[in-house]
Amino acid sequence: MSGSWQAREFEALKFRRAPVVRMVSILIGAVLPGLAAVFMVAATSDGSSQIGLKAAAMLTGTGWAAYLAMVGMLLSVGALLGIGFVVCWSFGREFTERTEACLFALSVSRRQFAFAKLTVILLWALLLCLVSLAVAFLAGALIGLGVPGPEALAAAGKAWCAGALAALLACPLAIVASVARGYLPAVGALVLLVVITQMVTAFGAGAWFPYAAPGLWLGMGGAAAAETVSPLQLFLCVPVSALGIAITVQWWKNMQISSG
Repeated sequence: MSGSWQAREFEALKFRRAPVVRMVSILIGAVLPGLAAVFMVAATSDGSSQIGLKAAAMLTGTGWAAYLAMVGMLLSVGALLGIGFVVCWSFGREFTERTEACLFALSVSRRQFAFAKLTVILLWALLLCLVSLAVAFLAGALIGLGVPGPEALAAAGKAWCAGALAALLACPLAIVASVARGYLPAVGALVLLVVITQMVTAFGAGAWFPYAAPGLWLGMGGAAAAETVSPLQLFLCVPVSALGIAITVQWWKNMQISSG
C-alpha cells in the first residue's frame, strides 16, 4: 500500500470520527436547504412581513429556479464558512493537540499527510453539496413546488458549482492554520475574509474577487449583477485554491518542530 493511500485512509478515519465534521455536515446538508425552504415560503405566502420582504428580495425567478438559486446563494456563503472551519480545524488540531511531532516518526511524509487532508476535505465537501441539493429537492416538493423541470436541474447545477467553488476557496485557510500553528488564528482569518468580501462587493469589485464571485453569480447582488459575472471571473477561484494547496503542501514538507 502506497504512502499516499495510507495517509488518506488515516485522515479519513480521523475525519469520520470528528464531531465538528458531523456538525458541519448536518448544517450544510440539511439545515441550509431547510432554511432556504422557509425563506421561499415566507417570500411567496406573506410578502408583507419583514422576513417575507427580505426573502422576496433574494428571489431571482419563480418556482424551482428561484428556490434552488436561493439554496446556491446560501451554499456560496455557508459552504465557505462551514468547510473553511473544517479546514482550519483539520490543520490546526495537529498543533493544538501537540501531535505534529509524531508525524516526523512516520514512514509517510508530511507532504503526503497535508495533501491527504485536503483530498479528504474536498471529496467530503463535494459530496456534501450533492446531499444538500438532494435534501433541497425533497424540501421543495414538501413546500409545494411541484415536479422539477429542466430549469430546476440547471439551477441545481449552478448551486452545486457555487458550493464546489466555495469548498475550493476554503483550502488556502490551511496556510494560516499551519503557519500560525493552531486553528483559532485561521478561524479569525476566515471571519476577516468574509468581512473583506462584503467590503469589496460594496465597492462594486466583487465580480473580480474570487470569494465574492460565486455568490454574485447566483444572484446575491441581484439579477443585473449576476449577468456581469463572467466565466473567467469564476475560474479565478481555481488558481487561488491551487496556489493555496501548493503553498500548504510545501510548508508541511519543510515544517520544523516548534520549540515552544
